[in-house]
Amino acid sequence: MELLNNARILVAELLDEEMVERLKTTCRVDVKYKLSREEILNIIPDYAGLIVRSETVVDKELLDAAVNLRVVGRAGSGLDNIDIAYATQKGVIVCNTPESNVVSAAEHTMGLLLASSRNIPWADRFIKSGEWGRTQFEGSELYGKTLGIIGLGRIGGLVSQRARGFAMRVIAYDPYIPDSRFTNLNVEKKATLGELLQEADFITIHAPRTAETLNMISDGQITLMKQGVRLVNCARGGLFDEDALYRGLATGHIASVGIDTWLEEPQKSHPLYEFDTVVGTPHLGASTFEASKRVGEEVIAEVLAGLRGEIVKNAVNIPSLSEQSFTKLQTFIRLAEQMGNLYRQVRRRSVKKVEIVFAGQEIDEPEDAKILSLVALKGILEGSMTVGNVNFVNAGLLAEQIGIEIKETISLGQGDYRNLIRLIVTESDGAEFVIAGTVLEHKHPRIVQVGDFPIVFIPEGKLAYIPHKNVPGVIGPVTTTMGEYGVNISRMVTSSGINNALNDSIMVLGLDNDVPQEAIDRCLQMDEIYEMRIISF
Repeated sequence: MELLNNARILVAELLDEEMVERLKTTCRVDVKYKLSREEILNIIPDYAGLIVRSETVVDKELLDAAVNLRVVGRAGSGLDNIDIAYATQKGVIVCNTPESNVVSAAEHTMGLLLASSRNIPWADRFIKSGEWGRTQFEGSELYGKTLGIIGLGRIGGLVSQRARGFAMRVIAYDPYIPDSRFTNLNVEKKATLGELLQEADFITIHAPRTAETLNMISDGQITLMKQGVRLVNCARGGLFDEDALYRGLATGHIASVGIDTWLEEPQKSHPLYEFDTVVGTPHLGASTFEASKRVGEEVIAEVLAGLRGEIVKNAVNIPSLSEQSFTKLQTFIRLAEQMGNLYRQVRRRSVKKVEIVFAGQEIDEPEDAKILSLVALKGILEGSMTVGNVNFVNAGLLAEQIGIEIKETISLGQGDYRNLIRLIVTESDGAEFVIAGTVLEHKHPRIVQVGDFPIVFIPEGKLAYIPHKNVPGVIGPVTTTMGEYGVNISRMVTSSGINNALNDSIMVLGLDNDVPQEAIDRCLQMDEIYEMRIISF
């Protein structure tokens, strides 16, 4: 694992100890739990990375104070405590671990479904008090009942699979999920929330808390439900209106509630605690040994990727990637950034428009195209005096601010290659410059075109890019000069132009060491050489 000796990371909330020790082998880590607001504001300027859970508020005030902060890692999935929009303006990556606790949360949902439908906690308290009885604890089977799932994302999907193991009929409402997911999970899609509420015997919700979803289940929605409905919330506090739950339980319309997340946490008392038919837990959805370790592993991997300038798979202020997409795109991500870097070092001109054209079957989703576009844009803008510090988070925003138009196109025809990325840059004078690249055998990135020249080379290490007249007596003096100044040439490719009316050519030299300025100056004394750029990847 690459060392980041100069990077300091603050772990501000509980993280698996083994993961903390692993993080310490890579960079400087300070573990400081339960910091006061004043304390964290005082020390945050020293840190490039910050790892939090749900208690530390990462707002405008903290982000303004965090002058060196580059990445915030949320150990968990919720992001209510982080101002993502302002972090984006500041160029700070915000990432979370949405996959790490999904199994634990789905299992806890099933636990609350069973515990509340069979009155298990109430019966447990009863016999431990020295009493005995059965009739008051008569519950309801899951078998043959209809489970309504509001939100068929990661956790909702896992709950649907487990519910089918209990021979339940599963219906779901989620207007943001494609029909194919319902089909693949064998779940009946409901067009409206009202339809789901009317048909379900049990209802569980799996949605983020937003202005749209806060109190989305209130008195009006409860009146649509069946008499004796049973509800579960393991997602976010406030999705079910807690006052409305109280009224529904008091009238008997709601038979039971299983609730793990609350509008206010922590809390020592609550009106819902009055009901024996309410099974409450203190936000335990992710509290398993396995989830804690996965959370730690994922958050440190994401934070370290951000500090290294790599793509952050679960960044929430750039398009996110599934594990499958990330695996598929890794080599393309590297190629796209190398193409952007190559353009910046070869041209060094003001840019008006950047178009990325993806051809071939490996890149067929708009989300994939957007990721690769941002990566290429970062490469183009990096090091520019106009925009300053650039990363994957702020590349699009910075381009917009300086008036660069961005366009992504997916094309089916790829010509001679199985896949092809074409970077078409329109410069301020209207001229277009094209760089094209491909990935061979799913793992080997190659540049296959620079400007008007079809040329194949590996975009790595140090290269000399030398456009020149296509006449005898050019290549020899250049290579001789390199040798005289102790520069070893490890590889060389040349090419004539696609439309070679000007009789021009380029050579690209792979170099094993730095090129002294005197060697560059001597080469440029040749009338046949137009320019000489030393490129580093």
